[in-house]
Amino acid sequence: MTSLRRWFGRGASGGGAAEAFDGGQLLQEAGYEPSPGQPIGPDWSYVDSPEKAKALVEEGVLVELLLLPEEFGGPRVPENIVYVPPFVEEMKHRTDMNIIRPLILDGMATEYTATPEHVGPCMVPIAIRLEATEPGQFACNLAIWGEALRRG
Repeated sequence: MTSLRRWFGRGASGGGAAEAFDGGQLLQEAGYEPSPGQPIGPDWSYVDSPEKAKALVEEGVLVELLLLPEEFGGPRVPENIVYVPPFVEEMKHRTDMNIIRPLILDGMATEYTATPEHVGPCMVPIAIRLEATEPGQFACNLAIWGEALRRG
């Protein structure tokens, strides 16, 4: 599992908050109750090579997402790229710009970590964990598909 971390080098005191995106709860609220073992959402497990992922990017089905965004100094290198459905790109961008960026600018966070969670050889992570820490604490999980949507 690859994890990307960025240290912003600011010091300040203060606290923060932790938050989780619970896709399973949203599904329940929508009236969908999957049976045990039944997949939740699209099944991306067939995307088991960079070639398959890139072909789906060309079709507009997936997008390349920078774990450490360009706004935070993230390079466009293979270690910083994951393949996700377009809604994840928007969800992560909003979290980075509307929550994490203000924490960094206010000195509440000097470290940023984005850790994708993969199952097997699949190129599409089931979730991405975002953390902004030191001295504060903010964490959230962006559930994308599969078992990550079942977690509470």
